Amino acid sequence: MITGKILGEIYIIDGIAADVSEFTPDMSADIYYEVVRLMDRKFLFLQEHIDRLQRSLKDSELIFPGTNEIQESLRLLQVNNSFTEGNIRICIQPYSANHSTLLCYFIPYFYPEVCMYMSGVQLVSYPHVRPNPGIKKWDDNFRVSVNEYIRDHGVYEAVLHNAQKQITEGSRSNIFFINPLNQLITPPELSVLPGITRKYVLKICSSEDIVVIERPISMDDLEEMPVCFISGTSPKILPVWQLDGFQFKVGHPILKLLMEQFELLIKENLTSLI
Repeated sequence: MITGKILGEIYIIDGIAADVSEFTPDMSADIYYEVVRLMDRKFLFLQEHIDRLQRSLKDSELIFPGTNEIQESLRLLQVNNSFTEGNIRICIQPYSANHSTLLCYFIPYFYPEVCMYMSGVQLVSYPHVRPNPGIKKWDDNFRVSVNEYIRDHGVYEAVLHNAQKQITEGSRSNIFFINPLNQLITPPELSVLPGITRKYVLKICSSEDIVVIERPISMDDLEEMPVCFISGTSPKILPVWQLDGFQFKVGHPILKLLMEQFELLIKENLTSLI
């Protein structure tokens, strides 16, 4: 079991500030969650994260606490801690038969170093099928196992595949390829968690007239893919130089364009926030 680690001095439970020294999150609980990135004291793409959390809870027995309640909890978390950047976990979990608990707290994070954006990172494939990929719900057994697998192989991320050797997504990210026709290839949305960064990658492609093809991707297809990258809250858009025995080019102009345009979208979103 993973026991959640907390950074800072204060966490928020149901709108009340509490001392972190008296609390260790139980990540084996029935938890629906989001991880929001704090940049320059502002919550990046916050509304998209709240909307996805609400969708995740739709068919559960837990009650969505409301956008205002989440925003106020995050405000309290921020004013009671000194961080200007970092990752925040928003959790909804059962408290009793008729009540769910809203928790917000800072968690450890790792942002890729500048050299990783220039030279790319290494990935390894991992056999796993998420039972309901469209929902962001904590799976403790999976997280323990895949984290150990990543550590043992000394790589940045693990890429999930099914029994047919079809790639779906990273354990904490979405994955994309660029084919020789300069088309963006990515697994279908129904087979992955629709990431917030993934959404903006597709938005950039639409505005830049880059063809996007959503289709199953077999491990056997990777020989024909010259470019690979992943996306997510912490990595943003991150080039990949190797997945298992397959190697990829890092300096592709479309990949550079996507990275540059995403940075502009980040600045635009942060500028729009009070």
